[in-house]
Amino acid sequence: MIDSNTDYGKAGGKMEHQEYKRFVPNADCAILFIHGIVGTPNHFSDFISTVPDTVSVWNLLLTGHGKQVRDFSHTSMNEWEAQVEDAITHLAQDHTNIYLVAHSMGALLSIEKAIYHREIKGLFLLAAPLKLFIKPQMAINSYKVYRDRIDPEDAVGMAAKKCYGIAPDKNVFHYIGWIPRYLELFAKIRSVRGMLESLSVPCTAYQSQKDEMVSVKSERYLRKCRSVKVVKLKNSRHYYYDEADYKALKEDFKAFVAKIQ
Repeated sequence: MIDSNTDYGKAGGKMEHQEYKRFVPNADCAILFIHGIVGTPNHFSDFISTVPDTVSVWNLLLTGHGKQVRDFSHTSMNEWEAQVEDAITHLAQDHTNIYLVAHSMGALLSIEKAIYHREIKGLFLLAAPLKLFIKPQMAINSYKVYRDRIDPEDAVGMAAKKCYGIAPDKNVFHYIGWIPRYLELFAKIRSVRGMLESLSVPCTAYQSQKDEMVSVKSERYLRKCRSVKVVKLKNSRHYYYDEADYKALKEDFKAFVAKIQ
């Protein structure tokens, strides 16, 4: 077993944001995890711990993430697409079946890649953003993370902080370079909406009904595709999962993994 192990613990009081790779010799199946924009591989730590040692795992850290605000500005959607493409190509060399687990923007990249790669056999998606609707709570959470001042009792704010993969920067002007990245995200959303009906790979999409960024209308687009099953998380948000929702989500993931072994 080739295990490029990165702990999901804390270093210097800050959460680390690094890739995790576990390539199992002679494994037939591999799971590729893809986080969202300004996200982190830490989003999937609870899921990875339940994957059996017989399955290879690659939890990506997209370029520009896990670093500083200006590092994120200097990357691009093209780089993220190429990085995911390279990971799939690499896994396909030694694995017959590849499964993608993704959150938010990662879900868009997963849908796109699954249409063109026959090695991809299934998708497990969280908060697929086929249509956006930014609620005030998203701006509030973003401001709290920006200020790096979140009450430990604020479960929603703490969940947003945990899933934020960029080091805080108090200089607001450093964020100007983020505008092109979000324009690229909007373009990707439109592009994936247009190709969604071409998706033939089995896919389960878990959509949070109280999501502060992803519109519930995303479900309308997802349901147009016969291979997609939509599951509603009634009391969850974009980063925060209600306890009951999260328990059910993790049980569904265990069942998803059990089927691919």
